[in-house]
Amino acid sequence: MSTLFSSSWYRSATLVPRLRTQATIFRHVYRGEVWRVVQDQSSGKFLRLNAQAYRILGLMDGERTLEQIWQLACETMGDDVLGQDEIVQLMTQLHNAGVLSTGQVPDLDELQERTQESRRNRIKQYLSNPLALRIPLVDPDRFLTLLVGWIPAWMRPVILVLWTLLVTFGGWLAFSNWEGLTADVGQLVFTPQYMVTLLLVFPLVKAIHELGHGIAIKLFGGQCHEMGAMLLVMMPVPYVDASHATAFVSKYQRMIVGAAGMMIELAVASVALWIWTWAEPGMFRVFLHDVVILAGVTTLVFNINPLLRFDGYYILSDWLEIPGLGQKANRYVGYLMKRYALRIRRGLQPPRTTARESVWLAGYAVGSFGYRMMLVFTIVLFVATQFFIIGILLALWAVYMMLLSPLIKLVKGVLNDPLIMERRLRLCGVTALSIGGLVWLLALTPVPSATLAEGVVWMPEQSRIRAPQGCFVREVLRPQGPVTEGQPLLRCEDELLPTRKAVLEARKTELQARKVISQHSDRVEARLIEEELISVQTQINDLEARIADFVLTAPMDGRFLVPGSADLAGRWFQRGEVMAHIIDPARYTVISAVPQMSIDRVRADSQEIRLRPVDNVARELPARVLRAVPAATHRLPSLALALQGGGSIGIEPGQQEPIALDPLFLLELQAQSSAPISTALGGRVYVRFEHTPEPLAMQWYRVLRDLFIRKFGV
Repeated sequence: MSTLFSSSWYRSATLVPRLRTQATIFRHVYRGEVWRVVQDQSSGKFLRLNAQAYRILGLMDGERTLEQIWQLACETMGDDVLGQDEIVQLMTQLHNAGVLSTGQVPDLDELQERTQESRRNRIKQYLSNPLALRIPLVDPDRFLTLLVGWIPAWMRPVILVLWTLLVTFGGWLAFSNWEGLTADVGQLVFTPQYMVTLLLVFPLVKAIHELGHGIAIKLFGGQCHEMGAMLLVMMPVPYVDASHATAFVSKYQRMIVGAAGMMIELAVASVALWIWTWAEPGMFRVFLHDVVILAGVTTLVFNINPLLRFDGYYILSDWLEIPGLGQKANRYVGYLMKRYALRIRRGLQPPRTTARESVWLAGYAVGSFGYRMMLVFTIVLFVATQFFIIGILLALWAVYMMLLSPLIKLVKGVLNDPLIMERRLRLCGVTALSIGGLVWLLALTPVPSATLAEGVVWMPEQSRIRAPQGCFVREVLRPQGPVTEGQPLLRCEDELLPTRKAVLEARKTELQARKVISQHSDRVEARLIEEELISVQTQINDLEARIADFVLTAPMDGRFLVPGSADLAGRWFQRGEVMAHIIDPARYTVISAVPQMSIDRVRADSQEIRLRPVDNVARELPARVLRAVPAATHRLPSLALALQGGGSIGIEPGQQEPIALDPLFLLELQAQSSAPISTALGGRVYVRFEHTPEPLAMQWYRVLRDLFIRKFGV
């Protein structure tokens, strides 16, 4: 309990407070505890009061002075009475909410100062978050009243049933057409055609979303007096002020208001998806696809996420019956630090929470802070890649708002907290120990370090049977199956070669006859004919060798495999084109694609290499480097390494063969095991290059350095 008496009580003791006529009181129940919400109907501001504060408020009838109210409270409330400082604080909160009158003649200078202070606070609030500037534009209350008036009460349950059927139908359509919806979406959204439609669709979809909140508020008898645009990362996003829903007595009404925007978005996405399934390719189909992505996916990924202060947060807060979930979670973590880190017991008021509520508060505080840090970092990085100077300014702002400002407030709160200052020696010790332990853990303690990559199961070049030259396949000499080295497999034919050989044979016969005649009449001509005979014979030998090469034999033992064997006979193959394979799992290797940023460390410090096939990740095999391509390449050895094939490497859209967005280095690895790597040729493999252990700080520094080099070239 706080101190009952206050040294500044005399300044407020003679005031005669009462509620203003425009104030409305609503009864709320949170986890079995009764609270009152006092709301100013003109401004929409509200204040939530517990039972003790509400009893004090009930004594403010406009006739008793504040001193009389406090004396009466002491007589009737006993040990639950609020201290004088708490009553003054309650008066201040009621006054700021605009629901309290003190019976004094209004001070015009004070009213003007309060108006200016309110404007300054609003401007300060806008500037404190440049990623989300809010600009009020219109008062939609009259329009929403007319809109809701067109919906009779008897139709509302029917609309809910129709919405359920529509969204269920949309979910079935999404499941049935999932491959078409997601095919190349990672690359397509960055094409100019998609970017233009996204810029047009996004504000439209979000306007419908916010309209849903306003309609839900009006359906339950509330008011909505502000609608505008919020510049979210320089993108105009509509918004409505739905704070009036806080006064609704039923938590389910408040939850419906929070979910109304998402409900309308899902309905719009279902209709757009239905039209998309039969629309012809073109701009209209692109428009529908963008509506599905924005109205469906963003709703499920962002709006419903309670770790962000979007709709999901307020729905979760109302469902748990924990108003102000974020603030309570932070206060609860502060209490835990005082209670268990600083060992403060005397004078420390434990929060009134159940065991289940404590778990929610602690988990939410940690999870939301980490998620917000990651989100701000991602947004800053995205903006910086487009506008470098603006990104740097946003990064400085993020460091101040997310780290420095909370740290400054924490230090001020610690210095002004008498309970903590009583334990300042322990505070200094805990702080020094925490900082020292953190430095030791991050900067001095070596931890395992590794580079992760992906590879594809590969066969050596020897296993590929290639066409020795352009030819037709005339006969498959052996069916698919086990073969031994040297066995004939295929016979090819080039119809021109026998003809050319016959011509050369005839020429040879002619030259031989001329040589016999010339030997008796002209010895010089005979020598010339002899030289030409040698040339013709050389050509004949070459043709015979080429014709002999048309009988292709097995280069090694293994399993003979011919892709498309049913129509192989009669097919034409270019010189060097692969005609068949000899498969031997014992000879499998892995072609690993290592990012350019990681190749130096892989080459210089690979203590151990381990392979895990995707089809059997529990199996781990040691490996060694057989061969390393010295130059970087953008050409992937297999589509299995690309995002479209289940891998992690982005490729350029519209190319006939997979071309990676970033340069890669290819390493050929061989498993040091008698068992084959995998039974699936061309399957993906996870590759782990183990390095010398080093502290986390050094590893994080390397990651950030590579990120800046890759994104900004600095």
